[in-house]
Amino acid sequence: MEKLNKWIFTTSHKPNFPQIKKSNDLSKKYNGFYVDRRKLKETIKEENFYFVVEKDLNLICQWKDGKLFFHPSVSKIRLNNFLKNGIDYLINSMKPNKSDIVLDLTFGLGSDALLIAHFCKKIIGLEASFPIYLITKENIQNYNYKENWMKEASKKIEIFNQDYKTFLERQQENSYDIVYCDPMFENPQYKSNSINPLRKFASYDKITEYDIEKMIKVSKKRVVIKARANDSVWKLYNFDRKIGSKKSQVLFGVIEK
Repeated sequence: MEKLNKWIFTTSHKPNFPQIKKSNDLSKKYNGFYVDRRKLKETIKEENFYFVVEKDLNLICQWKDGKLFFHPSVSKIRLNNFLKNGIDYLINSMKPNKSDIVLDLTFGLGSDALLIAHFCKKIIGLEASFPIYLITKENIQNYNYKENWMKEASKKIEIFNQDYKTFLERQQENSYDIVYCDPMFENPQYKSNSINPLRKFASYDKITEYDIEKMIKVSKKRVVIKARANDSVWKLYNFDRKIGSKKSQVLFGVIEK
């Protein structure tokens, strides 16, 4: 699906001028082309996806029977719970502080990153899928957040459209304080409405022992990997500790330097 010659940018129906301008600007920025919404059906094939600038100037990715859009998900609830009882399995496993630079290898829509960014100095995020990368990059710092901490957290995030496996090869030892990897689960549950739209575009490459060695090399403090309890990653390395929910069977494996 991602092997189109050029990305298609359009608007919602009956667009205003700012929508048309932004769609045109994005098409030039990302080497795509702009299509008038009235001519969309005659331009694309039924199975293709396209990018839509909506009335509020947010960008979504749309296809025949679905759409992908940015939303901070449960970040607000998670921070509130953490401040109340000190429990969030991701934050408890990462132990980020205000001076840390975190490398997020599998950024997705950035729900985890927003939460992490509240506690650290900066996040470098990698996303291999261009549609997911584009929707997140163009929205995460422009979203109409109701919580000021989210707005501030989003400013600490820098995202790149790169595959982490090749990216790690080019990094120097001890380049980042913490490395975080949250690949697509090998044994997923399909009840998550926020994750399901990503499945169309996500990378499903498995973590290898070599990948873990590279993660350890570029980290100063620790590596944290998120996976389901029955995923194969737990057989690759003797993690220093694992924490997570018995109910969801989602675990965070920690490797200390």
